[in-house]
Amino acid sequence: MPLFVRASTLAACLPYALVALSSVCAGPASAQAKYSAGDRVLCNVVGMPDPQYEKYYEKGTVLPFRRGDGEDGSWYRVKADSNGVEYYCKLNVIRPLAAAPAQPTAAAAPAAPPATPNGPKPPAMAAAPAVPAPAPREPAAPTAFVPCPVVQAPSRNGAQPDPALLTKLIRCAKGEKPVPPGQEGAVQVEVSALQVGGSRPWSYRQDQGNGQVGTLVYPVKATYTVRTLYRAATEVEENWVRVLNVYVDPFGEWRIGSEETLKAGTARRIPTR
Repeated sequence: MPLFVRASTLAACLPYALVALSSVCAGPASAQAKYSAGDRVLCNVVGMPDPQYEKYYEKGTVLPFRRGDGEDGSWYRVKADSNGVEYYCKLNVIRPLAAAPAQPTAAAAPAAPPATPNGPKPPAMAAAPAVPAPAPREPAAPTAFVPCPVVQAPSRNGAQPDPALLTKLIRCAKGEKPVPPGQEGAVQVEVSALQVGGSRPWSYRQDQGNGQVGTLVYPVKATYTVRTLYRAATEVEENWVRVLNVYVDPFGEWRIGSEETLKAGTARRIPTR
């Protein structure tokens, strides 16, 4: 049977068909890039847009995308001025760096009266002192670092531990390290309080290391702060409180075995002024 469609039915359906065709052919609008390589911006380097993190915005320059990056306009590569580190900055934590406001033009000083042939000459105007350019910021100069591992004099099982030696062992155990000149990321550990408890026998269920039956263990309660030094800021973990169990190993050296955290350090970031 021949198939036919009445003209009136075709005319009624034609608008709907055109609408459907246009919705299929029209692709999603491509995201419009807001920043381009070379733009000067402010980037929140901790990625937090909340007001309490306002101090973490750093000046930087937008870098070109690399091969394989999803260039959807939701994030950008930004190289910070302060430390040269490349950050991935999402759109909600990046701002255009506005040009510095123009400085008001200083009012012209009143002209000195012309000197008469026989009269006194006007006083010479003193030149304004030159303002030196600010020096580049560098990490704060660290105090003396502990050489790690710590060199020890031989000791014996059951001897009373030396607090000065324990302080050095804790500083090394918690990551103290220098860095070569010109680099950043040096770590300093400050032990602010140390308390040595009474000895107890070694326990395989409680202790760690290479102690054995008959080894005496001393619990040491230590309060310490860890500082990591960068050019832009100092990362601080302040006032850790831990119990560290120390003992003399078979080679006559003091070791830190098991640990117990009583209070975690308070983390904060101190920008370089």
